[in-house]
Amino acid sequence: MRIPHTLLISAATLALGACGSQVPAPSLMPRAVEKQPIDMPLSEATERETPADAALQAQIAAQLSAAEAGDRKFAEQRAVADDAIAGAAGAKPGEENWVQAQEAITALETARTAVRDAAAAIDALRLDPANASTGNRAAIDAAATQVDGILRAEASTVAALAAKLG
Repeated sequence: MRIPHTLLISAATLALGACGSQVPAPSLMPRAVEKQPIDMPLSEATERETPADAALQAQIAAQLSAAEAGDRKFAEQRAVADDAIAGAAGAKPGEENWVQAQEAITALETARTAVRDAAAAIDALRLDPANASTGNRAAIDAAATQVDGILRAEASTVAALAAKLG
């Protein structure tokens, strides 16, 4: 078996490279001082509490009003959907009563648009740098929580009615 010359030359080069002297360089190991814990005083947040701006409160009130109006229209549409689903009890998919109930559920889902739009508008208020004060953020968060509750209730209603229909 013959060993290629390039392999022998490579091995010799590596062996000679290991014979060189070591360069005095600092160790990369942590020093004793770096192992000591750093005691930093804990401080409270320094942002001052501010009230919400009147203009922002007016915008929020308008969006909450729109969400409530949308929820009322949703409730009206729910009554129609309830009647349609009750009329489709026992109907097989594809039958006229079942199709009408499906259309009522679709209309009910569409009736959620006003509340979704209000939620999106309230969320967009968070992105405006003018609303960065603590009072503005608190007002936006409170409104978002309120609208989110409406959205969740509506989604639950649609899901329950769709489950009834099957």
